[in-house]
Amino acid sequence: MLRRFSYRLLALVSAFALLNALVGPALAASNSRVTNDASANSYTRYDGGTDAALTACSTGKRAQNEPTVAVDPHNTNVITAGSNDYCLQTVGGDVWAGYYRSTDGGTTWSNSLVPGFPGDASPAGSASPTSGVCNAAGDPTQSFDNSGRLFYGFICFNRAKPSNGNFYVATYQNNGADYVRTTAVAEGTPSVWGIFNDKVNLVVDQTSGPRSGTIYVGWVKYPGQAANNVLQIARSTDHGVSFSKPVRVSQGLGEEQFADLAVGPDGSLYVTWRVFAHQKSTSVDIWTAKSTDGGLTFSSPVRIATSISAFDGEAFGPGACGDGPFACASGLTYPRFATLSAVTADASGVHIVWNERLPSGQSKVFVRNSPDGLTWPTAAAQVDTAAAGHQWFPDIASADGTITAVFYDSRADPAYSPDRPSGNTASGANSGNVINVVSAHSTDGGVTWTEATATSAGSNLNWEQFGSRRNSFMGDYIYVSAVPGRVVGAWTDTRDVITGSDPRETGGSDDADGFDVFQNGCAYTPNDINAPSYSSPSIADPCLSQGGLDSNIYAAGL
Repeated sequence: MLRRFSYRLLALVSAFALLNALVGPALAASNSRVTNDASANSYTRYDGGTDAALTACSTGKRAQNEPTVAVDPHNTNVITAGSNDYCLQTVGGDVWAGYYRSTDGGTTWSNSLVPGFPGDASPAGSASPTSGVCNAAGDPTQSFDNSGRLFYGFICFNRAKPSNGNFYVATYQNNGADYVRTTAVAEGTPSVWGIFNDKVNLVVDQTSGPRSGTIYVGWVKYPGQAANNVLQIARSTDHGVSFSKPVRVSQGLGEEQFADLAVGPDGSLYVTWRVFAHQKSTSVDIWTAKSTDGGLTFSSPVRIATSISAFDGEAFGPGACGDGPFACASGLTYPRFATLSAVTADASGVHIVWNERLPSGQSKVFVRNSPDGLTWPTAAAQVDTAAAGHQWFPDIASADGTITAVFYDSRADPAYSPDRPSGNTASGANSGNVINVVSAHSTDGGVTWTEATATSAGSNLNWEQFGSRRNSFMGDYIYVSAVPGRVVGAWTDTRDVITGSDPRETGGSDDADGFDVFQNGCAYTPNDINAPSYSSPSIADPCLSQGGLDSNIYAAGL
């Protein structure tokens, strides 16, 4: 359970002041809460109507994570965002693809869900290829074309058989205001051990060249029980009506994941991905490839970072740790996280960022720059040299001659240690809302960088709030979008989470770690850390909608 003391508040204020002193003044653009799930009628259907699910979503105060954001180059006052939105849990459902839109530059937001969710009886919902096929959706990714069409990619699956693992793209027109259709890009197989399509990314050619408006999608195809997977890319040249047969880009040498795509000024397509060293013959590497013919063929992959030390949850024990049956021997609490890469391209060249651990154990964001995406004449360099704090989950974009990177940063954590995940003290207790989002900016092609704090309040990503379970999940990425005239970042934020005590705890070694959240009235059966079984309320129980699960998506101009 968490008990707040005045010295903790003072420490947080001092830590936030220290962060600003280290990375520069806070940005003028204020943070805006994107997911407004604590106000009646805030979620509406694609056509402006409502139903029982969206009415419940409006006040559900459930988790949203893994955000995406896109600025409309046709009208930069229009910004759209997405997330893994768990609001359907309030009606006994699961996670779905949240869709949010602002028409005033990100000051205020309207909230919705991509049509086709379980129970969506609207005309568009019934017509969606997801209807009746899958009951959970996530991994959102978005991009506009130059005419105000928005394309929203997501996966859709079932947690039990048939698992499916399908990849879809939804299309919106009129600057993202009007839903048009959802199209299947790749379909999995029903078996739990069959084909599963995952880790998706989407980008649209926003140049004025001959391939302007082409949609590119990248994803990983998991072939059932086989150890290796492959990264594939497909394209649409008819505004998302159909997609081409995918082209295999990676070698399939190991577990290759998390494709990130970018289009350069000349229309060339770039992709980067990370290899997970889960097989004896592989190492943790960052790779890239290039296409100059609209995604029909790709160059031989180039490895730009070799055998790096990954900042993965597994470095500290299991991939994620919590309380009760999710407790780890270390006593630490943290969600899943991993070293990932992202790419952008502009007139100065191609720029790829990733995070990795230094020999000291600190996780830092690195950048490597190339004039053409094929040759990499300069070595990787750190974006900053801050002596304290982990930096992870970087994303990158470029516009108006400025490259912008965003990442989580814990340099304000007074309990920081390179040997622990952020937000934990040496005893495994909560060290406060000490995680911020930092933006880094380069105007010389990625050679030098200046930084600023993007968040107006800190977070701690370790809250034990993932449904009725006793561990955390905050998604696998954050996002930045840049077009001429506007740059916007979006992230998962826990400033609205209401803390509390866990009625399952009875004074055992998992009690009083400071990561418990408010779930008043939940009908749990108390138990100790050494008792792995316990009873929990159903996921739709109103006791879970009181703010303890209320992580949200926030955004800011950068």
